Amino acid sequence: MRWYVVDAVDRAYARTKKCLFEPFDFWKWMKLVIIVMLIGGSGGNYNGGNGGGGGGDGYSSNDYTLPDLGPTDSFAEAFAGIGDLIPTSAPNLGLIIAIIVFIFALILFFTYVSSVMEFVFVDSLVSNEVKFWEYSRKYLRKGLGLFTFRLLYGIILLIIIAIMALPLILPLISSSGENIAETIGMAILSTIFLLVGIILLVAIIGSIISSFINLSIPVAIYTDTGIFRAFANVFGQFRKDWKQIFAYWFGRILLGIGIAIVVGILLLIVIIAVGLFLLFADLLFYFILSTVLPGSYLAIGIILVPIILIELVFLIFLIAFIALPARVFMKYHMLSFLQQWYPEVEIPVFDVQQINEEEEGEEEESDREG
Repeated sequence: MRWYVVDAVDRAYARTKKCLFEPFDFWKWMKLVIIVMLIGGSGGNYNGGNGGGGGGDGYSSNDYTLPDLGPTDSFAEAFAGIGDLIPTSAPNLGLIIAIIVFIFALILFFTYVSSVMEFVFVDSLVSNEVKFWEYSRKYLRKGLGLFTFRLLYGIILLIIIAIMALPLILPLISSSGENIAETIGMAILSTIFLLVGIILLVAIIGSIISSFINLSIPVAIYTDTGIFRAFANVFGQFRKDWKQIFAYWFGRILLGIGIAIVVGILLLIVIIAVGLFLLFADLLFYFILSTVLPGSYLAIGIILVPIILIELVFLIFLIAFIALPARVFMKYHMLSFLQQWYPEVEIPVFDVQQINEEEEGEEEESDREG
């Protein structure tokens, strides 16, 4: 039995070499780097929190006074009056809400951009032509479908996490004031095991769903369907040939580990070399400025800060450039696997005619030998 995940390695390597190095095109690399950064740029988490402390019987401000809640008999009562602690008349409350809404909207926007760029990246590699704006306009609607799919998938994951956390939360809610300290102590130990379970479950489910989504993107493009229909088609194909997908997952894990090690070592060498050079250059420039502008630390800072920011941007793009071949290779590997695993979907990769001719030549040669 042929394993498509293995066969796809050589083809992905040849396509990566052809796309990126034959010939080398700096602006093509730059556009691909921007696409990859936009894909990954929306994956970050924005966490926020607040804290404070104080003593006495209550908290006072110019406009309101918050009373002490006093002793409570249960966990539920302890948090029953928490709504009264929210300063609805605080002068900056509107600004805080506006900032939270803005950050949330920004996250949604970049998640949508990331979804569009997923289609742009696939089409750019399939055609071997990076038409950033043309492809971006072309896939606005499909990107919206992928954005919606990911949003629903994220909500479902949150519900699963909430359900798994119920065994920890319910004892706290039902505990009395006398044994709440003991309950919290036991809850801390339970939380450790619960977090491990949640992390493992979310990681497994997330990896499986993400794998199906990545396979669904080219299916949606080249069958001219939405991402929901494409996902259903991929899942249907999985039911027909699940062995190849399990081998695909295992092979991708090994490939990912190997590539991560190679790229990580290369990045470490480059970052150390370039970082030390830039650090030496900045120190030298600082001493020169200190000689020319003695005691003018503000002026020196005004000159140095923009230079350091430019250097940071340069380092970010340098890292992205070095990591780009790995991202392109993994995407070509997925496309090459999909071509063999789901042949009903015709993916017009730029070298498909050449590959077909080579395969026909090999078949004719084997027939003559036979």
